[in-house]
Amino acid sequence: MPNNIKKAIGGKRKFIYLVLIFIILIYFSVNFIQSFFQNKVLSILNSPRFENFIILKAEGYLEKLGDGELTEKEIEYYSNLLNRINEKFKPVLDKLEN
Repeated sequence: MPNNIKKAIGGKRKFIYLVLIFIILIYFSVNFIQSFFQNKVLSILNSPRFENFIILKAEGYLEKLGDGELTEKEIEYYSNLLNRINEKFKPVLDKLEN
């Protein structure tokens, strides 16, 4: 009888060890995959190709805004926007003039 109990306890220990090893492996695998994708995203964001893409998109939007006539609603919106920007950066612009 005691031999059967030892086998049962030994089997449970092996099972617990295997579960713990499995959980640790899953944890490190998830961390590794997460770090890998973070590094990939950061390398894309810091690449010159992405910078050129953003510049081309901004130029495209500016060119699109420059084409055609503005409606009264757009004139009001952009004038309010530029006034807010001018007010916010007025101290900086005043300091540059001195």
